Amino acid sequence: MRTWMPVAARAVALSAALSVGLGGLLGWTAQASPALGKLHYLTEEYKPYNFTGPSGEPTGLAVELLQRVWQQTDTPAQPIGILPWARGYYLLTQKPNVVLFSTARTEARDPLFKWACPIGYAEIVLMGLANRDIRLGALAEAQQYHIGAVRTDVGEQLLLNSGFDEQKIMTANRLPQALKMLTSGRVDLISSNKTTLLELIAAQQLDPADFEVRWVLSSEQFCFAFSHPIDDALVREFQRGLAQVLASSDFQQLQAKYLPVR
Repeated sequence: MRTWMPVAARAVALSAALSVGLGGLLGWTAQASPALGKLHYLTEEYKPYNFTGPSGEPTGLAVELLQRVWQQTDTPAQPIGILPWARGYYLLTQKPNVVLFSTARTEARDPLFKWACPIGYAEIVLMGLANRDIRLGALAEAQQYHIGAVRTDVGEQLLLNSGFDEQKIMTANRLPQALKMLTSGRVDLISSNKTTLLELIAAQQLDPADFEVRWVLSSEQFCFAFSHPIDDALVREFQRGLAQVLASSDFQQLQAKYLPVR
């Protein structure tokens, strides 16, 4: 079981990790990587990490991070498909050359894929309406409630892994549908990433004061997940490029752009 660590502390830990032992990585010279250009890159609507921008093109922190990894590895820019999460996750399990992001690297998922990390860290929470008197002293107490979640998303999988009755979990294809379940009273709580939920609440011009976090399920690392048949050396090449970008001031600017301190 992972030990929960606040997101702010995880950010400090990430900075420390990147500042230690990167001498070899920073001295690594990028080589042209046609193999990285033959992979299929998939994501979902999950603001601020990945989403459709005003021009109709994929954007977000993870998308721009990926684009910088391509530059670092001398990989030509590739198409990025935006799909419902369940569809992208299914293709990751069935196709031999898929990269899916931003994917939470949970204990249950860890052996299923290959990983390049991190994109960032996020709190996965149970959120409810502020006017509902739901008080949880333990996660098990949430089992009496109906909970909305995106199908196959980390929010659903963490509940299932904790022994929740699947009949009490109402799934949606996209997070806005799950949020609608909550505001309409179809479910009592929703399980998802706190940051993304708050972004969605703001985008829909709802009052953040009407919502409250009732439980923190976990703090998870968001990563690029690779189909298991992809060659280990290719994943390591991607990881080297990612480590270089994460250690740069450019990444700090990306964080400030998409995850401003509020």
